[in-house]
Amino acid sequence: MEGVYRGNVRGKKKGKRRVMKFILLSFTLFFAAALIYLVQCLNNGGSTSDYGLEKRLYESMMNKEDRMKAYNRGAALNGGDSANTCVYFLAEVLRMNGKKIDDSICNTNQLLGIFKKEGWKKERDYKKLKPGSICFTTDEAINKNGIPTHTYIFMGWKEEGRYDYAYICDNQAKDYDGKIYHLRNITKVEKANGYIKEPFSFFMYK
Repeated sequence: MEGVYRGNVRGKKKGKRRVMKFILLSFTLFFAAALIYLVQCLNNGGSTSDYGLEKRLYESMMNKEDRMKAYNRGAALNGGDSANTCVYFLAEVLRMNGKKIDDSICNTNQLLGIFKKEGWKKERDYKKLKPGSICFTTDEAINKNGIPTHTYIFMGWKEEGRYDYAYICDNQAKDYDGKIYHLRNITKVEKANGYIKEPFSFFMYK
């Protein structure tokens, strides 16, 4: 009986060691995967804060206080004038949500350069837009391959299943009855307050 007892004890010890080895291996693999992900982010010039960024941008722009903060900050960086401050506005919204972007960034070409460096991708199918997506228009000649004249944050479609009028947030409140959060037909050229509004060209995602 004593031999049987000792055998059971040894068996239990071996079982515990196997469990501990399995747990240790699991933790090692988890931390290795996390380290690889972090290195990839750093190599791309990005950061782990990009995860869930669209959702954070959407939630931030649903808050009137945040909209006003970004709008006023954008105008302040432009000498107090809100005109031609779409990048200032968007850059401030991004800063408010964890992105490190210099205050000097003021045009779409510069902003797109940052996104490209960080490994962001371009998507032209507006039906794939999600709340919080960062959108860019065509150039003044309605050329989709030109330098965008404008950037804004997509918030949602006016009507489900229809892909024309969208709720967006940008700096152009003066052209939309003072509303930072407003409707815009993104699929075609339109006028607002006498100004031409170029159509959607693409959005960027990480």
